[in-house]
Amino acid sequence: MSTGEKTRARLLLVESDPWDAGLIQEALDELEERPHENLLGRPVELFHAETIEEAVVSASAETYDLILLDLATGGASGLHPYLRLRDLAPSTPFVILTVREEESLALTAMREGAAGYLLKEDLDCLPLARTVRAAFEHQQALMAREEMPGVDDLTGLTSRAGFLYLGEMVRRLSSRWGKTARLSLITLTGYGRMTDVFGAQARDMALIETGEMLRELFPDADLLARVGSEQFAALSLGPPAAPEPIQTRTIRWVEQRIGRQTATPPLEYATSELLLHDSDDSLADLLRAPLRQAATMQK
Repeated sequence: MSTGEKTRARLLLVESDPWDAGLIQEALDELEERPHENLLGRPVELFHAETIEEAVVSASAETYDLILLDLATGGASGLHPYLRLRDLAPSTPFVILTVREEESLALTAMREGAAGYLLKEDLDCLPLARTVRAAFEHQQALMAREEMPGVDDLTGLTSRAGFLYLGEMVRRLSSRWGKTARLSLITLTGYGRMTDVFGAQARDMALIETGEMLRELFPDADLLARVGSEQFAALSLGPPAAPEPIQTRTIRWVEQRIGRQTATPPLEYATSELLLHDSDDSLADLLRAPLRQAATMQK
């Protein structure tokens, strides 16, 4: 393969009707003769299975970039052929081939995860190209979303993994742009006691409240995250939004939001703040430092 030549996409066609299979092959051949238009986005190689059983064997042994499936192949009916093949190739996009009378079944397949469908009445190079390309792009978008750093389900903040990944990017940008990178850490203390005394629901509410506090205290932060079971982090470029120490701002927020607390408050925080250019430690090590200090103090 020459430099710059795109890898051919492997398409599996599951179709028992030789006429329809021939139309698809002809359409792909015509698209192949028009490479300058780039209608498919990438060159393709077609593989053909005439029965569902052949498709099952093929999908079990090989990897395909797209499966074109006629749900009526070999006299089959319903979604069973699609569901069977989808289980064998869960990461492969499917395009359903159907006739207008069965369009509702194709729509049902899309609700079950198929990337698209194409009416046999419209079998021609351009409709085929649009449908196949859309399926490729749909799958790429899904893969990109899966690869994105995660979000903490409880608070809606960036997860620890996302913080470590994106935080290093922010750190490099701060060095490149000559800006100060400030890491602020807030730890909800008494976490275990909160669960024991007030229950898991109260603990979860405290975590949600802490997430809201982080958003209000750091409205201009470049990254907000829950980085541990009880630890939260804000990463900001530039000077601090407020001149006061973070501990003072945290106490004020709790008093304004919840009111002055009793001697054993359900919300207590330990805070720390540092400039990243003052440390050569990784973000993971910087996150562990306050937790190690807290554990030492409790001994």
